[in-house]
Amino acid sequence: MDKKQLMAAITAKVGRERAIELISQAYNTELITTWIARIEANKPLGGPQRRDHLAAALERVWEVCELAD
Repeated sequence: MDKKQLMAAITAKVGRERAIELISQAYNTELITTWIARIEANKPLGGPQRRDHLAAALERVWEVCELAD
């Protein structure tokens, strides 16, 4: 599924406000995880290949929603 489809599916399960809150928290987690890994590896933040943190956050929340069924 693409980002719009994932967001629509999550919104259908938990409601708009809760979906936004969950995705925001997951997005922040994805960013922090990436930053910590780069700091531990002594690499500069940023870099030539950037992860799609929003897509990863949507997938993370969707996986949890699926487990709850």
